[in-house]
Amino acid sequence: MDEIMLRRLIHQNPELAFEEHNTQKLIIEFAHGLGLNNIVTVGTGVLVLVGRNKDEPFVVLRAELDALPIPEETDYPFRSKNENMHACGHDFHIAAACWAMRRIVQEKRKGNFLFVFQPAEESGAGAKTIVEHILRWDCEVKAAIAMHVTDEYPIGIVASRSGSLFSASCEVNVRVLGRSAHVANHQLGKDALRGCVAFLNQIYGRDWKEDLVWFGRILAGHVRNTVAGEALIEGTVRASDSKNVHDILAILRKIAKEVEEETSLKVSIIPGAEYPEVKVDEKLLDVLRAVSQRNGFEFIECERKLTAEDFGYFSKHFPSLMFWFGVRHGSRVEGLHSSKFLPPDELIPVAGNLLTHLLDSIG
Repeated sequence: MDEIMLRRLIHQNPELAFEEHNTQKLIIEFAHGLGLNNIVTVGTGVLVLVGRNKDEPFVVLRAELDALPIPEETDYPFRSKNENMHACGHDFHIAAACWAMRRIVQEKRKGNFLFVFQPAEESGAGAKTIVEHILRWDCEVKAAIAMHVTDEYPIGIVASRSGSLFSASCEVNVRVLGRSAHVANHQLGKDALRGCVAFLNQIYGRDWKEDLVWFGRILAGHVRNTVAGEALIEGTVRASDSKNVHDILAILRKIAKEVEEETSLKVSIIPGAEYPEVKVDEKLLDVLRAVSQRNGFEFIECERKLTAEDFGYFSKHFPSLMFWFGVRHGSRVEGLHSSKFLPPDELIPVAGNLLTHLLDSIG
């Protein structure tokens, strides 16, 4: 099984966070095919160690396993067979990392390498458990690397920046409790939907400057002719760092209290999974810039993105490098998490070779 076939098999059978059992089996099968047996499973994650120099530090290369609950709308011959989709390119990341792993092994490149295939990046902060597991080992990590495909940039572009590349984030739910009543007697009820409107009006009327608070889903009521007795709003907070995330959560609690006083409803702020900001080490960025240019890529420095990534747990503990890998052909941009986002198979060797040269230069 080569890397492109691996990608196609994973793409056909996308699995959601913490459910990546078949994806895990395929990666283990691929590693065994390279003669590798130093393999550790952590939940549905896979850690493959390639170590040749005892007591020397490791370089980590990380790829993600999970898909999204998005029905695919592409004409790819190997499109998803279920209602999920690798709409964020994780199947591509896996294949490119496996390409680099094969070259490192077959070409007997010097250094110690840890290939991390991590579950639950999209929701659940799967990186946290993986990093905690690595920290319990008696080994030093000199660098952690991750790549992310995007059609924001065309083919041939590599983009990153030192400092904060991806935002810190926190999932947030707002639960509004009222009292149900028939609409004919609405004065007897307490309208949870009205509380949602009051809360969201304050959120969207506020200038969050370079940060972001956004809600994408509301669940409320049971039937059209009854006052909604309960509602749930699901959203996210994005900020430059974790401190700002917590400051924003404090503001949300203050707004919730104001809505309670205005409406006599009960409004609760419920934080969910939290991702630290992704920080890029300046020395590793210099390596990326040099390796990119030597291999025919145009390197550009980009701004901090409002994108969130649990690779922030790696950068919290290890010198880290994350970068964007452009996959756009032509002018059409689908965007991450689109039902039509599909990095082409033929770029897997290109990305895999870039990762190999990075590992070689750092290791």
